[in-house]
Amino acid sequence: MKPIIALHNYLKLHFPRVLRDEVLCTCGAGNHVRLLFFRVNGQPATVVLPEGIDVTAEQLGQAIGGGKVECLAERDLDVIFADSELGHMEPFENPFGANVYCDEGLLTWKELVFCPRMFFGQRGECFRAPTREFLDLTRAITVPLSGTPVAEQDAWAV
Repeated sequence: MKPIIALHNYLKLHFPRVLRDEVLCTCGAGNHVRLLFFRVNGQPATVVLPEGIDVTAEQLGQAIGGGKVECLAERDLDVIFADSELGHMEPFENPFGANVYCDEGLLTWKELVFCPRMFFGQRGECFRAPTREFLDLTRAITVPLSGTPVAEQDAWAV
C-alpha cells in the first residue's frame, strides 16, 4: 500500500533525526497505530488509531460533527495516492494529501509505531515517529474516536 511507504520516505527525508526504523517487527507491542481511509464530504481522509481499534464511517461522522462520510475502497487508494512519490511533495506538505484525523487518546503517546504487517500482512521494518512531530507534519485534527483515553501501553516501547 502506497500511503505507508510514502509516509516513511517523507519522514526519512525531512526528519531523519526523529525517525527510527526497527528491523525486527514488534507487532502487538504498545504504541502501534493503524491507518483507515475514508471520504469526508467528497474528499479523502486518513484516520490514525491505536492498533486494535476500529471506526465506522458513522462513528467518524459523529466525531467530526457531521458531513457525509464513507469508507474508501482499496481500489480508490491507488487513484488518490498515484502521485504520492516523494518527488511530488513539497516540504511540510501533508504526505497523505488529505485531511488526517487522529484519535485524541494518541496524544498521551510519545511515539507512534507504523508497521508493514498491519498494511501488507507480512513482516517488515516498523518505523517510529514522535507523536507531536507526526501531528504537526500532517496537520492532523484530533477527535475522540476510541471512546476512552488510550494510555501508553508498554513503557519499554517508548
